[in-house]
Amino acid sequence: MEKRFGDYRIRPRERELIGPDGLIELSGRSFDLLEALLAEPNQLLDKSALFDAVWPGVVVEENTLQVHMSALRKALGPGFIATVHGRGYKYVGPAPVEDEEPMRPLAAGADGNLGRYRADCVAREVEIEAVARLLEQHRLVSILGPGGVGKTTLAVAVAETLGSVDGGVWMVDLASLGSGEFIESVLIQTLAVPFRAGSRSLESIVEYLRPSEAVLIFDNCEHVRGAAARVIRTLLAEVPDIRILATSQVPLALPEEHVFKLLPFAVTGEGELVDAASAQFLAYCYEAFGEKLSADELPIVARLCRRLDGVALALKMAAARAATVGIETVDRQLEQQLASLEADWDPALPRHRSLAASLAWSYDLLEPDDQRTLRALGVFQGSFSIPAVNAVAGEGAETRVAELVRRSLVVRDGQDRARYRLLDSTRHFALDKLAEAGEDVITRDRHAAYVRDLFADSVLRWEVLPDERWDQIYRPDGDNLRAALAWTKTRADWPTYVEIAAGSYRYFMEEQLGAEGLATIEAGMSLVGAVPPETAARLQLALGEIGRYNAMDVRAYQGLEPALAFFRQSDDRLRYTQALVLTAWITIFFHHQGDAEPLVAELETLIADMPPSKVKSWALVGIGTQAWTRGDTMSGLARAEAGLAMHLDVGNPKGRFRSVMNLAEMLHKGGDTVRALSLSDQIMPELRAAGRSLLLGFHLNNNAAYRMALGDFDGAVAPLSEAAEIVPRDGGQWHWCLLQNAAELLATRGAFDVAALLVGFTDKSFEGWIDGRQATEEMQRNRLSGTLEAALGRTERDRLLQQGRALTLFEADHLAGFIKTERQRLKV
Repeated sequence: MEKRFGDYRIRPRERELIGPDGLIELSGRSFDLLEALLAEPNQLLDKSALFDAVWPGVVVEENTLQVHMSALRKALGPGFIATVHGRGYKYVGPAPVEDEEPMRPLAAGADGNLGRYRADCVAREVEIEAVARLLEQHRLVSILGPGGVGKTTLAVAVAETLGSVDGGVWMVDLASLGSGEFIESVLIQTLAVPFRAGSRSLESIVEYLRPSEAVLIFDNCEHVRGAAARVIRTLLAEVPDIRILATSQVPLALPEEHVFKLLPFAVTGEGELVDAASAQFLAYCYEAFGEKLSADELPIVARLCRRLDGVALALKMAAARAATVGIETVDRQLEQQLASLEADWDPALPRHRSLAASLAWSYDLLEPDDQRTLRALGVFQGSFSIPAVNAVAGEGAETRVAELVRRSLVVRDGQDRARYRLLDSTRHFALDKLAEAGEDVITRDRHAAYVRDLFADSVLRWEVLPDERWDQIYRPDGDNLRAALAWTKTRADWPTYVEIAAGSYRYFMEEQLGAEGLATIEAGMSLVGAVPPETAARLQLALGEIGRYNAMDVRAYQGLEPALAFFRQSDDRLRYTQALVLTAWITIFFHHQGDAEPLVAELETLIADMPPSKVKSWALVGIGTQAWTRGDTMSGLARAEAGLAMHLDVGNPKGRFRSVMNLAEMLHKGGDTVRALSLSDQIMPELRAAGRSLLLGFHLNNNAAYRMALGDFDGAVAPLSEAAEIVPRDGGQWHWCLLQNAAELLATRGAFDVAALLVGFTDKSFEGWIDGRQATEEMQRNRLSGTLEAALGRTERDRLLQQGRALTLFEADHLAGFIKTERQRLKV
């Protein structure tokens, strides 16, 4: 009777051994030995028993037995015959089965093994529904995502929604396999396939599954992707009703595959409520460890979730540690030691013991070039583009980035699909590997050089590109800009620092980051003597631009004076025009009109044949404003309005908003407050539609001042209230303007003592400001002085003004009504 064992079949009557590739030649004695061993599987047969079975009554030397055993091992391969030293041999391979034994198919009512696995799938309702729907429509669905994101948990949760499945739902865990060679063995063991001797393993599995409608979950496929794809392809082709759900960091690349990319949990933005999925999951895990979050810990939870990028494994580890040391302590620890986060429970997989272990698992599966690219990507902050990767990691890096995306180590940026990013935990891991490889300095230098080159022509491009397009190009690399500036400062690479600072100032202005931009430029100003004159002049021009933006015109002028002198003698007409426009505006605002005349005349000559542009728009508004101030009202306003229209024509709405604000200020200063207010009211709808919150706040603050100058105190309440919600209350110049506006409004309501205290506070604040009060605030201060003296008398007014100089910023905000308390106060 024929017997099957593993992929072999023995035919005693024909004395043949059939293997996977057909007939295997064996000597007669070797065949007899195999029959003897198969007759008593897993039983020790000593040498005398084997001699009696194969050579009865014949004296044979012991080495003859060894020769035939060696021939059998060569024919069968390892794992079939074991030697018990000094005693004999035994058969240890797959159990031999009579060939006539029919294959028992998987029972239609089989339950599967899903009950051994816990889902705990919190805050993933949308994902569960989406994957379940895909599995209804397609026979092969792969859940892809980085390590620790929760792929297995989601797969189990999806399977639990399937209800009763004929043939059951089976989890096939491939994590422990060192290679794909034994996938069939794992399937046989998981499904309890009654192995049919002589058949191929996969054939037996197919035959076992064919009558069923089973669902198989192939979990952790990434390290055996090729073998897993081979097995799954066969199952889909040979088992008509089977459905397969796979989890992996890389696609299986099968035609039938439908991919679902599992992203980390959503996180809350700065200042948002703690209701994102990541916070829900962390709270669930924290409470599972016997703790409960308090209300004052919720902002820390939101920050912790952002720090951990919403990665499920990391959040669970953080919750476990927080249950011991507290949420705030964990947040503080992770600020510098993110990759060291470890599990405080016994994870199913060793690589889930820590974030570092999870990432190391994925890293070790990469080819050396892909590892090198991942290390280099660690220097990027935020997102990065393919040209950036080529500059930092070497040409052709896009191929390696594609592979890293495929392996879920790099993710596409949510805002721009042409850009990519690393999760923060992955970035920390990559930086550690970069340092270990000794590549840290050279890679960061390349990154800084790329940022320098990227922003080198940003000012020139700003002139020719609409604001929206310019923002699309440069805004995504804001974090990389900061990283490059910090690195070159740390490295004391001052020439590169100055080049980056001089090239990037426009970014800070467009992003309404005036204070940060000014600090960046000021850090480079002490180095102008150590760089080429042209570079120094560009940095001085940058100081003029950013100083003017921050309403620090005295400091701006200190940069513009040498910059204008340099560019007037150079061939750089654009920067010459920019410097001249800024100098003219400052002079119009703060100097005698006669000082402005030669600058304006030079400007008119310079822009006469210049095509429409942003700088020409600024110039026209400035020329028109100067004409209006010298009494040429109609012509001046016409020129200014032409400039405002040109701002729109060249795609520069932000410039238009600033030009309107400057023009309105000059109109108010010149006594035409009605026209200034009208201009301010007209621009409000555009500001709101553009979402320019900071500029909107500045306009609202001025609008309130104009209304009070005209006696419309009730009408000033709404714009001042809204401005107080927008303008940063940071102790800066605009903050003082808000407080002085509030003082005038309080005075009109009879709160003269509080108004005097606030005016005293703003007096002291503006004294420390090199530019002092601007025209609107100075005019308002003069009105208040008279109002308060009339109401309080000079002595009491002066006493309260002096007392107000001792207020803290918090006390001033409280008196103005900007801090809400139970105390009765003016609500602005």
